[in-house]
Amino acid sequence: MNTICKMALLVITLLHVTQLFMPVSLELLTFFTALLFVLGLFIQKSGFRTITLFFFTLGTLILIYYKLPFSIGMQSLTSMTNIIAIIVVMQLFSIPIEVGHYSDTVEYWLKRLFKKESSLYLFAMLVTNLFASFLLFGTVPVMVSLFNKALKNSVSQYQRFFATAIMRGYTLALFWAPGAIIILLVMQVTHVSWSQLFVPGLLLSLIGMLTSYALEHFTRLNKPIISMSETLPATSSIAKNAPKQTAHIILVIISLIVGIGLLERFSIATGTGRILLAGLIVSTIWITYYRNQPELKTVLKNYGESGIMQATDFSVFFIAVGLFAGAVDHSGILSYIQPLLQESVNHLGIFSILVIPLLFILIALCGIHPLVLAVMFGKILLSVSLPLSSVSIALILLISAAVSFIISPFAGMSLMTAKFLHVTPLEVSLKWNLLFCSLFLVEGLVFAYLWQG
Repeated sequence: MNTICKMALLVITLLHVTQLFMPVSLELLTFFTALLFVLGLFIQKSGFRTITLFFFTLGTLILIYYKLPFSIGMQSLTSMTNIIAIIVVMQLFSIPIEVGHYSDTVEYWLKRLFKKESSLYLFAMLVTNLFASFLLFGTVPVMVSLFNKALKNSVSQYQRFFATAIMRGYTLALFWAPGAIIILLVMQVTHVSWSQLFVPGLLLSLIGMLTSYALEHFTRLNKPIISMSETLPATSSIAKNAPKQTAHIILVIISLIVGIGLLERFSIATGTGRILLAGLIVSTIWITYYRNQPELKTVLKNYGESGIMQATDFSVFFIAVGLFAGAVDHSGILSYIQPLLQESVNHLGIFSILVIPLLFILIALCGIHPLVLAVMFGKILLSVSLPLSSVSIALILLISAAVSFIISPFAGMSLMTAKFLHVTPLEVSLKWNLLFCSLFLVEGLVFAYLWQG
């Protein structure tokens, strides 16, 4: 069963890579998607399986009730398989990180530079933010690999420390990372270019990280690091490699941004296709850099046997969410909701910039995916005469989606983080992040209103 799931994952990824250059059969993609879904359900953890079956059943009922064509069902079932392909490709970045022992570099900087938990927290969040710009959904396993050894015995409340740093660092990257799917959707709806969003998005990301740092510093993370007395062995190899490996990580991020930018400049592939292609190229080059390392063969073997299977839980979940989102989109359900929201926005005027994000987040908490909501609310905001620029509207959508990604226990990042840290999604989302999200939402909306670029 595991072997067939791995084969389905690889074929889906290969089909999406092939689709960048030539059309592929929807029927073939649907077959392997259905195969992965059916077999993956047996492998999926119980917490994931419950949510997956909920969305799949609801999506199927909508398709049946509205008597939508079978072709719509196939399109909906496969609508988020591009995300699955991105997850598989982005997981390749974990191979050079493991072969190159980048966790030793992280531990070196942790022990050398940081004395208190709050400064260490800011560093962990910043590193997550940088890695999330190219790892996207693959950020969590890589961050666990990088930080687990260094943090587990160094800070108190390890799981809370790690979960909030990962969730906030990852989500705040969605404001500026050119490959973030939510940015691509918002750009499409608002007709704003990435270059227009980069500067305000980067500023919002910095505001969020500083807010998170201040909140944690003044509430709980003001203690010395527990194991600072246990200094790392001052080996010349670790000290010598640390600056070089730090430069590698920065170079990878720059290469991805430049690569995606060049693909966009020459109109090669779609938005998600550019991420997939750039990620494949950069990760392959990075892996090739370590081609002479004896460990590479073992790490590649482990990735083929078990590493790729880490994508199964999330892949099956995204298939179900894709089916549900596609069914909702094609059924016309949103057309019943939109007039009510439209009337409310017209009545509230400028105050709608407060109400719309709250409605967005509330609906997301009920299980509607933020990607779907970004499109729906984007159309509503653009159709109303407000004293806001299109960039400000785009920022409001990004802020609403970012907060929803953090505090919704149904969001993929909450589920992934909870799984890897062995805690519940409710702890990761609401219990540990609600206060931060409330503060950041207010800051973000004020910033979006003032930014009229």
